[in-house]
Amino acid sequence: MNQPLPPPIDLQGLHLLRLVAAHRGITAAARAAGLSQSALTRQIQIIEGRIGLRIFERTTRKLEVTSAGEFLLRETEVLPGLLDGALRRIREEFLQEQKEIRIGISRSITLAHLPGLLHAHRRRHPEVRTTVSHLTGSALLEAVAGCQLDVGVLCPPPRLPANVEITHRIEDPFTIVVPRGTTLPEDANKSDEWKEWVTGQSWIVPPAGTRSRACIDGWWSAQQLAPTAAMELDSFDMAIHLVALGMGVACVPRRAVSSFPRKRQLQRLKLPRPLARQLAVIAPKRGTTPPHVRQFIGDILF
Repeated sequence: MNQPLPPPIDLQGLHLLRLVAAHRGITAAARAAGLSQSALTRQIQIIEGRIGLRIFERTTRKLEVTSAGEFLLRETEVLPGLLDGALRRIREEFLQEQKEIRIGISRSITLAHLPGLLHAHRRRHPEVRTTVSHLTGSALLEAVAGCQLDVGVLCPPPRLPANVEITHRIEDPFTIVVPRGTTLPEDANKSDEWKEWVTGQSWIVPPAGTRSRACIDGWWSAQQLAPTAAMELDSFDMAIHLVALGMGVACVPRRAVSSFPRKRQLQRLKLPRPLARQLAVIAPKRGTTPPHVRQFIGDILF
């Protein structure tokens, strides 16, 4: 009887390929894998021989990932997370380990948003261990797509990975906060007065390239204005504190201002037109979502 051929690559092989790609060389990757350089080199050669393509191009100074290698690593990046998630669920369902939910919070989410996300579930299901990661939006999206996180909260990008779905959408209105005592425009609907006031301020804004920044920039663009950024911060909470200290003005979520403990140090400016961003709760698409994860999503209050 013919014996089945081994697969061209397994999870351990993928792990070794990722180490080599991450370290851009055999020496550091072998050290991280606990192998000798010759053993790791041989493993890579075996994988390349079975696939029939070069994964790495070797030069005298460094090692580069080929186009085929980039495709392979990109298309298989979710596999380790899927396996880890499946093993975690097996331990929870069949070995009676404590259930856990892993949540990712984007850095643009303010402290005032957290009670609506976490409080109800913590009160109703204290037996479920909850871990929270504070990540950039791109890192959070990657972690949810790879099943390293059960739930993520962020400003959604225009396109989501095919294996990620949105479970909630949340409208998050903004306001402009300025230090107490700052002279405000008498009428923000008067374009000349409004433009003069806007251009005369030191604006604290989210980093360029973020969804929150794109939302704010789009709002300004609709008014044919482009305020100069004096400071870029990925935390609206910190921006509000700096405004209260007189270090600038900022467009921030209204929810964040409502929980700020030193409101007397701030003034709010009535906007000439509404400004809001959209937040989304995202989760991996799976055959079955664990009940405690479904319960957490259902307990979110906004």
